[in-house]
Amino acid sequence: MRYNEQLEDNGCDLFPDRTVCVVGNARTANDNPITHAYSHFFMTFVADIDTGLVVDVEASFTLPLTNRFVRSLFLGRPLDVVDEDLLRSVRERYLGSSQKAISVAYKDAVKKFVKAFRDDTKNE
Repeated sequence: MRYNEQLEDNGCDLFPDRTVCVVGNARTANDNPITHAYSHFFMTFVADIDTGLVVDVEASFTLPLTNRFVRSLFLGRPLDVVDEDLLRSVRERYLGSSQKAISVAYKDAVKKFVKAFRDDTKNE
């Protein structure tokens, strides 16, 4: 049995070779439950290197429902450019105390993705 088949049998998610994991970081308020649980807020994005689209995402929220909701906002959206429509959707639809942290973490992840895969100046 191949290693990948073993992972599939164990219920592990597998991502295609042309995907990358990018972590965006932000701070939350001291009274935020996320700060108490994790000390920082972070979002982990899996994106397709070629298209720049988010194929999966999870964040350091304390409730699974929050993760599922935010995931629904980000799936299929770009990580190779800041999507202002997405940020507007976060402002209008996510009414939690981590709203700003979500935007900051997303922008941080975009910056990292662009630097690694879209920055032409790194080869000069």
